[in-house]
Amino acid sequence: MSADAAAARFAGVYAATTMPFRDDGAADLSEFGEHCSWLIDEGVAGLVPNGSLGEYECLSDSERAEVVHTAIAAARGRVPVVPGVSGKSAAEACRWAQQAAQAGAAAVMALPPTSHQPTADEVVAHFAEIAKVGLAIIAYNNPFSTRVDLTPGLLARLAEIEQVQAVKEFSQDVRRVAQIREQASRLEVICGCDDTFVEAMLLGATGWIAGLVNAFPAQSVRLYELCARGEFAAAAALYVAMLPALRWDADPRFVQAIKLAQDEVGRYGGPVRLPRLPLPRDEADEVRAAVRAAVKAGL
Repeated sequence: MSADAAAARFAGVYAATTMPFRDDGAADLSEFGEHCSWLIDEGVAGLVPNGSLGEYECLSDSERAEVVHTAIAAARGRVPVVPGVSGKSAAEACRWAQQAAQAGAAAVMALPPTSHQPTADEVVAHFAEIAKVGLAIIAYNNPFSTRVDLTPGLLARLAEIEQVQAVKEFSQDVRRVAQIREQASRLEVICGCDDTFVEAMLLGATGWIAGLVNAFPAQSVRLYELCARGEFAAAAALYVAMLPALRWDADPRFVQAIKLAQDEVGRYGGPVRLPRLPLPRDEADEVRAAVRAAVKAGL
């Protein structure tokens, strides 16, 4: 493993967990807990519930809180749990950060405020307020969802906040990894987009908050370990075979695709909640074929 990865707090593959719903739309917390345990048994380094993939915006407050408790109970201290605490306002994000702290979470992950397109100063103030809760923070850069880009220069400002320790980078521009390391060197760079993972590791990322890991965790962990050891030729062979599946992580319908991928490998993915709808049949068939190829490549 590289020296950077060995020293990183968030090294390894962290699973951005999906949230299972029953056919009647109810949240299935028992199934969720079992899924968390399985991911840990398969080798993931941590769990990230209540992120975008977990459909947190579609959960009630009580469901969102129970998701955190269920993940922590399933982890049993074996791996850290880093809940998403994103919200429209700093007050909302802080409330979820406090709930995570009380539940025993190791750290939290947060987007900029989702209520409007904030200025750079407002972004800094938002994270400074969350930092008052006291937990370590992974800043989540997803300009496609938030309309604000945590550029390397802005991340350099966030790095001045002690609790902000890492960035989940999802700009889909792999050049950002090197730029962040140059301009905000204190922050760990965590790849947040499955189909830029090997490129990100080559440039110095130390972790991966992954989506398709919900369907094939063992292969994802193997891919990470190859990269962390600098075995990029072997990693590339596995990565290329996995890419048709991994690309769905960057599609706006990534939640539907990843849950379908889980179903395809014999895990429970289940339905999504409105306003999301299932994938059309032809695209669902694309997902299934890509997942089958990825699983075969990992054998």
